[in-house]
Amino acid sequence: MTSDSHFDRLQRQLDREISHYERSLSKQQQPEIPPAPRPTAHSLFNVPSKPLTWLWPGRIPLGHLTLLDAAPGCGLSLLALTLAACVSSGSPLPDGTSTQQGSVILFAPYDSASDTIKPRLQAAGGDPARILLLSPIVEDASHALARTRSFAFPHDLDYLASIIRTLGARLVILDPASAIPGLSRCLPALIELAHQTNCAILLTRSLRQSPADPLHSPGPTSPLPEAARSRLLLAPDPADECRHLLLTTKHPLCKQPGILAYDILASESGIPTIHWLGERDHSHLARLCTGPLRSPHRQAILRFLQNSATPHRIPDILQATSYDQEAGRKMLIRMRMAGELVSPARGLYTTANHPSLAHPTDDTPPVPNVPTSQSPPLANSPQSDVPPVPAIPLTDHATSTISTVPNVPNPAHSTSEVAQQPIDTSPASLESAPKNNGTS
Repeated sequence: MTSDSHFDRLQRQLDREISHYERSLSKQQQPEIPPAPRPTAHSLFNVPSKPLTWLWPGRIPLGHLTLLDAAPGCGLSLLALTLAACVSSGSPLPDGTSTQQGSVILFAPYDSASDTIKPRLQAAGGDPARILLLSPIVEDASHALARTRSFAFPHDLDYLASIIRTLGARLVILDPASAIPGLSRCLPALIELAHQTNCAILLTRSLRQSPADPLHSPGPTSPLPEAARSRLLLAPDPADECRHLLLTTKHPLCKQPGILAYDILASESGIPTIHWLGERDHSHLARLCTGPLRSPHRQAILRFLQNSATPHRIPDILQATSYDQEAGRKMLIRMRMAGELVSPARGLYTTANHPSLAHPTDDTPPVPNVPTSQSPPLANSPQSDVPPVPAIPLTDHATSTISTVPNVPNPAHSTSEVAQQPIDTSPASLESAPKNNGTS
């Protein structure tokens, strides 16, 4: 009986050790990683053809990505809300084109929904009931201040796709696109989502400075411009600093649409709104281009001033170059701010480094040219053979004090007998001084 109980104890102990070993072994084993999906290919013959549709003809296509860039102060988020207001209410777009009413999904993490987004949307005539605002995702609501995380890709891409399909949304606005972590890596998936849902996805991006040449902007510096099938740009109006322009700088799906001008106005309550001013032709913008010298009028101004002997007044410059008076004055001011022109006197302009400009070589005032041939050096001076030098005391050379600078001892020879004796510069002393014949 005793041996049986002892055996049972050993068996139970062995079972426990085997179970413990199996558990530890299972923890050490890593889960198998499924193989990466391989790329697929299909015949173009099996792809159904369908016409290209537009949310905003010529500017925002349905089923594609559109990038909206903006220079500082041009109302980037305000314009995005204006487009959302037009789609949500079915009101005409900024150029007067009619649009179909639909739902809009808005991602704007940096703006307040209560005091910024909703008041501006309503001021633009939008319907808040058709706007779905994506909020930060709550991860832990047990604390007084809930812990949230930002909307991110690829984690929330399926969630966005389900919302688009559920609402049948026509427009998705990501303002700004840089606020979504992982967006650049998921651009192909976002493009596919736009294709499958036939939804227009608008990405906004703020530029650090106003583009120098809106019609010839530099190449893309990020994947966003390459992924977008249409690219819009908000820039200051070169003809009026108080106005702005909406341009289409990338339009591979259609011909280039016109340029729209607008003002940003504030209501009595202080809510800003966009006031559209109609179209501007491209020749107008090219003539007033503020970038590199591609404009014939800018070249004509520089050529006229460079070939002139003296600076000219603004009316004379504009008359000689056949330039518009109002726009020409602003052009000259911008050229002066860019360093292409200088104004030596009030109302006068010429080119930089023009020969008529007398610029000193440095900021030191010129020293009078005092003849030194009539000022004999001191007797027994160690430099009596040295040719005369300008009347400026030098402390880094062992030179004697020149009589044209009276009573100024040379610090380099403060202990010498010559430096300790005052120099008599009276006419009698000069007459009695020995003449220097160039020999020692």
